[in-house]
Amino acid sequence: MRQFLLPFLIAMLAGCSTLARHELDQRYGAPDRGRFDTPQAVPAGVSYRRDVQPILDRRCVVCHACYDAPCQLKLGAWEGVARGASKERVYDGGRLREALPARLFEDAQKPSGWRGRGFHPVLNERTPSAEANLSGSVLYRMLDLKRRNPLPGDAVLPKPFDFSLDRDQQCPRIEEFDAYAREYPLGGMPYGLPGLSEREHAVLTRWLELGWPWEGPPPLPGAVGRQVKEWEAFLNGDSLKQRLASRYLFEHLFLAHLYFESDRDLNYFRLVRSATPPGQPVRII
Repeated sequence: MRQFLLPFLIAMLAGCSTLARHELDQRYGAPDRGRFDTPQAVPAGVSYRRDVQPILDRRCVVCHACYDAPCQLKLGAWEGVARGASKERVYDGGRLREALPARLFEDAQKPSGWRGRGFHPVLNERTPSAEANLSGSVLYRMLDLKRRNPLPGDAVLPKPFDFSLDRDQQCPRIEEFDAYAREYPLGGMPYGLPGLSEREHAVLTRWLELGWPWEGPPPLPGAVGRQVKEWEAFLNGDSLKQRLASRYLFEHLFLAHLYFESDRDLNYFRLVRSATPPGQPVRII
């Protein structure tokens, strides 16, 4: 009897998972991997840089900024939010094969590229609507879960909260979120910290409803742009002296973040080797 029961239970569990995805497809349409390859236009009065990023910086990047951020979800840039999350651990001491690096801005250039590397969205990638953009977003559901289950008032957090470095990570996809919320009601975000303020929650909710628009990086100040062009002209020079100096500078500074002393805004730059010339989208060599 046991040999027949186990395959039956596995089939039931697989069926439940498939049914959840099917219901999502019926309600909100099939997933579109390329939906965020091009940022959406920004409605009047909404600014990611002015309104949203400061909240993420204050409340989220303390955990979700490093290369080994929980679920590899990096919230320090719009591109990290659009990339989403991964169930793969960055550091796995028990693995026997090499792991592919997952460096934001380098190992894939668009969200659709990250989907091909196993990253799943935390935003709604189905047919956009105000309802779907919230209920189909892991990011919103995590914030809402915290709102419905606020931090306990105890001086010391109870046992369910685990901050150890080797803790089990839970990285639910949207079709898994209902089960996650039932099993981890205190697992909302920010994890183990007080929830967002009313204003912070309202700002992020409105941004998510609108389809998380982004106005792109700010233009460089004129003087900084001119300095960048001057350095690019030198680093791409044809003379033997320029080529030798450029190679030397790159090999010593390619890991550094650089800025110009005269730039009060401290715009940071990196030296990269690209298959494309200056002024065109970078294709890292």
